[in-house]
This record gives sequence, C-alpha cells and structure tokens, in this order.
Amino acid sequence: MNGHTILIYKNIDELRMIQSERVVYRFEFVQTSKLLEESSAVCIDITSLLYYLDLKRSDIYSAYNNFKYISEETKVIANQTIADKGIELLPLLFDNITPYYKTEDDDMAVWDANRKTVYSYKGKADLECILSYLKKNDIPIVTFSQAANESKNLLDTFSKHDKLCIVDLTSVARSIIGAKNLIYLMEQLFSSLPKVSIIADKSVVDDLLEYFPLYFEKVESIKSLFPEIQIEDIETNDTSTKRITDLNATELDDFFKYFSHNLIGHENFKLNIENSLRNFVALNRIGEQKIFSVFLFGESGIGKTEVARLLANGLNNKGYFTKINFQNYSSQDSLNSLIGSPAGYIGCENGELSTKLSKSKTGIVLCDEFEKTTYPVSVFFLELLEEGRFTDSMSREYDLDGYIIIFTSNIISAKEYNNMIPAELRTRFDLVCEFKRPSEGDIIKYIDLLIERIKQNNSVYYNKLSEQDINTLTSFDYNSLGSLREIKKKFYSLFVELSEQIEKTDG
Repeated sequence: MNGHTILIYKNIDELRMIQSERVVYRFEFVQTSKLLEESSAVCIDITSLLYYLDLKRSDIYSAYNNFKYISEETKVIANQTIADKGIELLPLLFDNITPYYKTEDDDMAVWDANRKTVYSYKGKADLECILSYLKKNDIPIVTFSQAANESKNLLDTFSKHDKLCIVDLTSVARSIIGAKNLIYLMEQLFSSLPKVSIIADKSVVDDLLEYFPLYFEKVESIKSLFPEIQIEDIETNDTSTKRITDLNATELDDFFKYFSHNLIGHENFKLNIENSLRNFVALNRIGEQKIFSVFLFGESGIGKTEVARLLANGLNNKGYFTKINFQNYSSQDSLNSLIGSPAGYIGCENGELSTKLSKSKTGIVLCDEFEKTTYPVSVFFLELLEEGRFTDSMSREYDLDGYIIIFTSNIISAKEYNNMIPAELRTRFDLVCEFKRPSEGDIIKYIDLLIERIKQNNSVYYNKLSEQDINTLTSFDYNSLGSLREIKKKFYSLFVELSEQIEKTDG
C-alpha cells in the first residue's frame, strides 16, 4: 500500500482547474473503499480527511482500510496547507508530496459535479425577515447545530417535504477556523441532506467557499432564491470597500477597542499600531499618505495573521479580505501570477492580487510569508507603497488609497529581517514589529477569549456544558503548547470532544 504520492494544489483556482479536467471525489469512509474497488483510476481529494484525522487519530486505521484498493492509477490530491499531514498521519500509504501541475496529465475527463450555491443575507434584520417569510410559506429551516443533533429526524422530514428546505451554516462557518475536523463531518451531513439549500450571513460565505470547494460553487443573494423577501439585494447594493479612513471618530474608537480586546498579548504593538493608524487616517484625509504598511515577523502561530483578520473584521464584520500566500511566489514568473501575465502568455491572465481585490469589500491586504518571494515582486510592492495604486496585465488600474497592507514573515530575528528584506523596501514600511511567544498570563487571557467566543457563536453547545466541562477546557496545560495556533486547536478539540459526549448522553 505504501509509496504513493499526494498531489497538491495551491488554492481554489488550481482545484477548479483540476476539476475542469477530471471528476474529483471527496473522501468518504466506506464510500471511498467501494469507489476504489470498482475502479482505482479516480481522483480523490483528502483535504478534509487530513483535517479530521489530525484531531481524531483513532480513525487512522479506518482511513487506511478505505485505501486498500489504491493503485498507481489513483490520483490523491490535497490543499498544500495540510498535505504534509498526509505523510505524518498515513506514513504507510504516502511517502511523497508533489505539485499536481508539475507534469501533464493525459487522463482527461469533464468535471460535472453538481456543486451548490450559497445564498447570502446581511445581518440580524435580514435573518428575521427570512425567518418570517419561511414560516409564512411553511418552508423548514434548521441551523447546523440542529442538523447535527437531529439528522435522522430531519432526513425523514426533508424527504417527505415537497418544498424547499433550508440549512443556515453561519454558526459552523464561524467555528470551523478553530475546529477544521468539522469539515469532514459537514461533508457527511451535506451528503445525507441532498435536497436542502444553504444560506449564510454574507460575513462567512467566503469561508464556506474556501473550506468546502467540492460542495459549493458560488454565492448569490438570497433574493435570487426568494425574490419576494423584502430585503436589500446584497449583490447589487453592497459594493463599496470599507477602509479605516471611512470611520468617524466614534467608529474609530470602537474599532481599536475591538482590536485590542481580541488580540491577546503584544501590548507594545497594539499601542504603536493604534497611534500609527490614527496618524495615517489624519494624513490620508489631507492627501499626504495613501497606504499604511506594517511588517510583522516572528515564529509561526503567535498572532501575526490574526492581526490582519481582526483589522478586517473590525472594518467589515468578518468580511472577505485580500490574502496572498507568498509561499507560492518563489518562481521566476511570480509577478505574472500576482498581477497577471502579458498578452500572449497562457495560464496567468488574471493575477491573484487583481482577482482578490475585485472580490474584497475590506481595505486590508495580507501578504503572508513575504520573505519567500522574489525581487521583482518586492520591487512591485516598493512602487505600490509609494504610489498607492497599480495597473494589472489587462491595463486595469487598482486604487488602494486608504488601504492597510500587512506583511508577515516567519523569520525570527531583526538580523534575518535586515538580511532577507531589501533595504529600499524596509524604508517604506510604516511599522515593523517582532512578535514573541505568549506569556503564561497571555495564555490565560486567550483561553478566556476562546470561552467568550464559543459562548457567543456556539451557545447551543455552550449552554449544555457543566462546570466540570468548563474546568476541563480551562485547566489543560496549554503552556506546554507554546503557540496560540496550537492552543486554539487543542481548545476546540476538547470542546468538540465534550460536545460529542453531551450528544451521546442526550441521545
């Protein structure tokens, strides 16, 4: 069984290219085994499986059994962010990772999977209108928590219902960042409820597209599903990009309170960035500064990326923001990948930065692992930070006036920073900060914050927790984990285990 390769794709765009060439199946326990027994010449995406096994390793043996009919003809693919877990978790099966598009694939097929649309709404007021409309028209609706707890009853109800049935995935999308094992469980729920339509708050729909690329295809306003609902059409009426320079004095105060409360530790940085951003807002409004830039470096998993997420959330309530992972930008044609290739080139006509800026409604750009990029890309950002705008390969101009650009890096010292980042670019950054590991006090505050979040976003499960359960969540030795990312993963793993135990007891 061993000796197989995991073929990695970089992002959703690459996955879509694979799907245009062949049928892609998601991994499912039992079903994958039957699929491979019938024909091993298939393509299987194991991304959600790896997230699931990383938190529930007791199912590794079962995963092995599902691949007993694997052969050289089988294509096993995964997102590059999790693919290395395949070798760690399934070493008897996989021993190599390589890009999917490194070599040509002669076995071509048309992908015809029936992916669904996510129908979006905006905020609590819209949801109240939707609930009223569905009740009036006798259309069933459940949340993810209800669907997970009552899937058997819902299957019977939905199968007998002759009208549309609705599942709201807002709560699960907000929880999944800390518990990615839910991805696999959600896919199984989707399979068991094939007749439903999915709705979600617009603040989380991009997360659903990212985490379930094999299930969801696009986003539309809920008015395209129910034209009679008396709410604004999100797709046509909400087109502006929210920037920090749009905030009035009261909104700016609230913005910094939110940011400071939710970013644990890094007290000097929080003070410096607040002062720097307030100055930026004032200078931008008199035309003296176009873009604010900050460079953060330090170990992985200690809050650098969280800075961008919190700034974006503070501006647009968990709205989509532009994120570019520069781990993918180390080749000679990396600038073409970023802003598009010149006329006559094939494969990068639309650049990633151009595409994501067009979708974004938040004036935040995150340049992750920036130390891995090439000199031409550094020169591009040197000019962007100076001019505040750029022109892509299709001669379309993008004005980033009022934007915040955050560069992050896993380099761990000021010496490395000076050696790896070009001197002329270093002079353009408005703020540079080294992030340190959290202290014991920071970890305590972080656990309190995670408790606060599950209380807000997962109230159905939180209200069922006993004092002993809460103690289990808070008394674990999180100090041994070090990074906030690992602490968050462990916390949500414990929370999921407790929730499963409660469900079994209730059942």
